[in-house]
Amino acid sequence: MTNDNELAMPNPMAMAEVRAFVGAHQARVNVTYAGGNGDLPDPVRYDATDADVKQWLTEALRTGGVPGIPVQAEPNLTDFVIDRFNATDARPYNLLQARPKTPFGR
Repeated sequence: MTNDNELAMPNPMAMAEVRAFVGAHQARVNVTYAGGNGDLPDPVRYDATDADVKQWLTEALRTGGVPGIPVQAEPNLTDFVIDRFNATDARPYNLLQARPKTPFGR
């Protein structure tokens, strides 16, 4: 039996962002592009080549598949760098991060 207070309380799990599980040999992909930042919705292989990651991101940016970044008609990731970060206690999944090369080197 429930009381009125229980009925009025929102379910925190219903409001949580739904993300695909990231396995030990997988990674989440984050990209900063055209003033926006977002993650690919699905994890990828952590050992994917930089060229593979750039191709997946180009496709996703072209089709609006990166939440947080509007559709890009002709995305160009040629001079982008792919940084690789192993899982940590604070971030329990591997991360591939695509970003523009800085004027200060890599």
